[in-house]
Amino acid sequence: MTNDEFVFLEDDETTPAPSQPQMAHGIASAWRILVVDDDPDVHEITQMALDGLAFLGRPAELLHAYSAKEAADLLTRETDIAVILLDVVMETSDAGLNLVGHIREALGMRNVRIILRTGQPGQAPEMDAITKYDIDDYKTKTELTRNKLFTTITTALRSYERMQKLDASRVGLEKIISSSNEFLSRRGLRNFAEGVITQLSSLIDVHPEGLVCAIGEHEHLDLIDSHQPVPAGHIQIIAAAGRYSELIGLDLEELRASDIREALRTCMLRKETILLPDCVVLYLYVREGYALTVYIGAPHPVSELDQHLLEIFCSNLALCAENIQLVEKLKRRAYVDELTGLANRTAILETMTAFLKNPDPQPHSLMLVDLQLFAEINDVLGHAYGDRLLCAVGDRLSSVLSDCIVGRIAADLFAVVGRSEELSQISMTAIFKAPFKIDHFELPMRIAAGSTDLFADGQTALDFMKQAYIALKRAKSAGFGQVTKYDPQQAAITRDRAQRLNDLQMALERNQFECHFQPLIDFTTGRPCGMEALVRWRRTDGTFVPPCDFIPLAEYSGLIRPIGDWVLRESLHMLGKIHAAGFSDMRVSINVSKVQLLADTFIDGLERLVAHAGISPRFVELEITESACDIGIDDLEILLTRIRDLGFSIAIDDFGTGFSSLSYLDRLPVDKLKIDRCFVTGLDSDAENDSRIAELIIPLGHRLGLKIVAEGIETDKQARKLRDMSCDIAQGYLYGHPMPENEMLVWLENFKSA
Repeated sequence: MTNDEFVFLEDDETTPAPSQPQMAHGIASAWRILVVDDDPDVHEITQMALDGLAFLGRPAELLHAYSAKEAADLLTRETDIAVILLDVVMETSDAGLNLVGHIREALGMRNVRIILRTGQPGQAPEMDAITKYDIDDYKTKTELTRNKLFTTITTALRSYERMQKLDASRVGLEKIISSSNEFLSRRGLRNFAEGVITQLSSLIDVHPEGLVCAIGEHEHLDLIDSHQPVPAGHIQIIAAAGRYSELIGLDLEELRASDIREALRTCMLRKETILLPDCVVLYLYVREGYALTVYIGAPHPVSELDQHLLEIFCSNLALCAENIQLVEKLKRRAYVDELTGLANRTAILETMTAFLKNPDPQPHSLMLVDLQLFAEINDVLGHAYGDRLLCAVGDRLSSVLSDCIVGRIAADLFAVVGRSEELSQISMTAIFKAPFKIDHFELPMRIAAGSTDLFADGQTALDFMKQAYIALKRAKSAGFGQVTKYDPQQAAITRDRAQRLNDLQMALERNQFECHFQPLIDFTTGRPCGMEALVRWRRTDGTFVPPCDFIPLAEYSGLIRPIGDWVLRESLHMLGKIHAAGFSDMRVSINVSKVQLLADTFIDGLERLVAHAGISPRFVELEITESACDIGIDDLEILLTRIRDLGFSIAIDDFGTGFSSLSYLDRLPVDKLKIDRCFVTGLDSDAENDSRIAELIIPLGHRLGLKIVAEGIETDKQARKLRDMSCDIAQGYLYGHPMPENEMLVWLENFKSA
């Protein structure tokens, strides 16, 4: 460019001059404008033209570069340039446009406004270049009068300012979104409040220095509304940062800085955010009844953009706070027993898990405490009293065992995790020595407790919980007031029982049970008069499980009901076959447990089964053991009478092995007594003492009008002696082993042919 070319012409009379050009006032930051031209005169004239002018209320600061390379280097250091006045042609004809490409693409400066200048109209860039590189304006140097330059730069600055605000808004919104994620990861109101200070300070670009007050009850919010003082301790500083950090936990009225205190109270009173010259006071109402006020010191007034962002921030913050409160409520429900406020089962398990990960040097234990007879108290006094009693028990345990974690993990079952020495039998007995007073009732409470020591030996919290349950079960079976410690040997027995119970369930599902039959012989005729149905469990390997190993387990678990129903069906089906084969006077004896008798549907089911099989009830005999008397003699008498009235006969099995059958025998509607095999075995001996029991039972039964069955007969001598005693029916290996259905039919045919 030659020196005789004018950069600025004098404004002609038709070109309006800037009326009162805006001068720089105060300490407003200057717009930074970069002049890029290889002609020093252009720099000087531009400086003179813009000297003293203010753009949009702010002065201009010019920076200078005399080549495209120098400009590129400068722009890597100075990133807050608002406008660039750029010569198109410098070192080369395309140096200017290449620099524009570098600014937009390499440096990523999207907001800076670029005004191209050239000395010759023929050097103008193509239209697509102006569009591609986001060039604001293109002027020949002869076009730019002082006023036109002012207008062009002002327009460019307005565009720059808008873009900066959009960027700031975008960044602010990103911060709000980021803060939402950050807030939702926080746990608890206090932790949330700390995050508010940090995020709000970041949003308005100030140092995090402030405090958060919380008021959590509606009636106290109402007091503020009516300009009345709120009781001490109800508006509390729950979070603080910077120079206010030592104020956490104080009541608002204890805050010495009266200006801050009044700003916070005013914010609460107005229930809206307040913007003051030196601070921001945020109001936040949470739907769960909490109100938060946030004070943040600000060294400069909050801009209009920041005010808008604050509105969005507050709305977002309220939603986050509500979500956190909801999470806290869900967490409380997940970990806290709703009735007593104690830890629940999940919380106790997590407490143990934490202990097992970082065990204490002192021995710790888990104890389960069961309130015995609590159900009776509930029934007599009602559930309201029962609930209050549970709360009272929880309060006492928590008070006495203050160093322990106390929880309620089931209806009347409490758990305590703590040092082993605290959870001793003496301590637990002492805790429950005094009665619990509920209104005018004094309720003594008896307990059973089971404990186990906690070791970090690879077992889980659930494993230890199971151990404590095992110990508790032993304590409950031992009687009132017992505290039992877990015994690994007992646990092995329990595990074995659980495994056998599982095997028993699987055997039922896989049809592994068989019905075998043992013949009954009439001593008078020597001919078969019936058979006893006996259930057998054949494993998959062909071996049998002894009945004494699985029948008690079936009764304990309740599986005896489906097993018993199956035996009834099979026995009746077999009896039908035998009658069809010509043995029409044969009867079947079927064992029935007290568990089956107690079922409400037993008698109706029995009627349906015989009707379906087409068998008369007079051919079916039900054998009960003396343990059936546990039902209660009155109830048992009623039950057996109903069964007998339907035509079934009833026998008492294993007679003589119990303690109280003689006192009940005259009342119960029975037809037969079965002498237990233990009294038959002794008949092989010639000693007089060994036959006394049988000699007593047989005439006793006859005097009562009952028939006598002797089971377990294995020798001719036993059979002869029993026949001589006038025993009615014989059963035992001497006549036939228990045998499957087909073998029993063959046995009968052989007997018939003999």
